[in-house]
Amino acid sequence: MLVFKRTLIGAALLSVFLISPAAAKDIPPRTAGLWLLKAEDNPFADWSMCIEEARNDFLDTDVWDNFANECKVTNSSTRKSSGKIDATCKLTEKTEAKLQITFSGDFKTGYSFESVTQFVNALGKTNTLHANAKVTYAGKCPAELKPGMKRMTKSGLILRP
Repeated sequence: MLVFKRTLIGAALLSVFLISPAAAKDIPPRTAGLWLLKAEDNPFADWSMCIEEARNDFLDTDVWDNFANECKVTNSSTRKSSGKIDATCKLTEKTEAKLQITFSGDFKTGYSFESVTQFVNALGKTNTLHANAKVTYAGKCPAELKPGMKRMTKSGLILRP
């Protein structure tokens, strides 16, 4: 019986360690170059971005800046062309947000994702933010848009990484 309990505990611990790092690694890398992101339901999610091979994780560039350091994956189910990731992300020193992402696509010519972010605001009310985005490959980056930079479509403002 003791061996069974140890095996069960070991399996449970192993599953915790396998969930976290697997999420981003299982998502195929994007083609380097210019990508256009548009979310019809979120006016702030409308930009073009220059992606390089060294930093092409869509979780970091499209969903949550600094995802790898600020978010902890709590559950993931990914295949090469689709998946679902649940995470908790640091919003402030004392506040966390719950993040749920579903995605699909080949990541060479395009992909889409839905992100749902929930957090409790300073008044104690739960806020929910949605983004349903379509992202398409647009070829080579223009000279003024270096790797990691984003150009906001409406304002033309260029954001540096």
